[in-house]
Amino acid sequence: MASYQAIRKVCLPALLLILLALVALLPSPVQAYEMFLGTGQAGSFSHFAGKAVCRTIHRSNRDISCRAVPSEQQTDNLTNVLGGSLDMALVNSKVIYDAFHMTGAFRYITLEYDQLRLLMPLYRMPISLLVRRDAKITSLADLAGKRVNAGAAFSLQNIIFEEIMAAEGWQQDSFSLFQNLSATKAQDILALHSGSVQAMLHIGMHPDEKLARVLINGPMDIVGLSGQAVSSLIDANAGFYREEIPSGTYAGHSPSIETLSLETLLVTSADVDEETVELILDAIISAKRQLQFTHRSFLQQKTDIETLTNSYLHPHPAAILFFQTNQKRL
Repeated sequence: MASYQAIRKVCLPALLLILLALVALLPSPVQAYEMFLGTGQAGSFSHFAGKAVCRTIHRSNRDISCRAVPSEQQTDNLTNVLGGSLDMALVNSKVIYDAFHMTGAFRYITLEYDQLRLLMPLYRMPISLLVRRDAKITSLADLAGKRVNAGAAFSLQNIIFEEIMAAEGWQQDSFSLFQNLSATKAQDILALHSGSVQAMLHIGMHPDEKLARVLINGPMDIVGLSGQAVSSLIDANAGFYREEIPSGTYAGHSPSIETLSLETLLVTSADVDEETVELILDAIISAKRQLQFTHRSFLQQKTDIETLTNSYLHPHPAAILFFQTNQKRL
């Protein structure tokens, strides 16, 4: 009996040590790989879209986590993708065009963006006019002579408004009042509601609950952007596209609204490996229905080789291969 107790005292600690060593050798539950996706600022549709994309990637491969990283400046997203602190980013087509041609917000930035690579377009973001009904603005041509808000200096709204002005041949004195009001604290909407301005650009997704309330409760209307000047912007391949806000999107708007839009692109660096690119694209295409359930704008335009190569932003070689071999799934 005494010998049994002695053996037990010696063997039990040794057995516990062996078990602890085996547990230490088991795979860690910590994620094997974490990806970072740059988006627009928190609360924007871009950030919402980034989180949706990250969820699809994680569902597709549980060994990979993905985090949507918001930023106030899309210039930062491009720089961080090139620097390696972001794996990819959601960036609109106008920003990409300006980065490559050193115009707009990039006119004073001397960085090279030729190592950026296109993965795929994700959704289009309409641009329209938000106007006062009593201003009798039914088209872009009616804007001359009105009181307008061109958006805060260097904002996307301001950059696009200036391009529209150039296409129409307008100067600031083409308007009875030209202001640069910010969207911060709804300064622009308040000015429109009070009547101090009669029109401004609206850049955003539809349907928009806030916009719906403004249209119902305020003296305002939404007007599409079309005409010769708009066609010239689209034909210049400078990041603009035609888009349609569907009929019935807002109460009292039975006809569809033809307008201008930007395309949001998923971009990465040339240094990202082909296996990672294939994983990302496969996850997104496989989750097409789920993404469209979160918002109908996702993946509405078919992506093919012509779409990828008809761009100043070079596609990633793995993206070309993926869309070549997966045409039946698109």
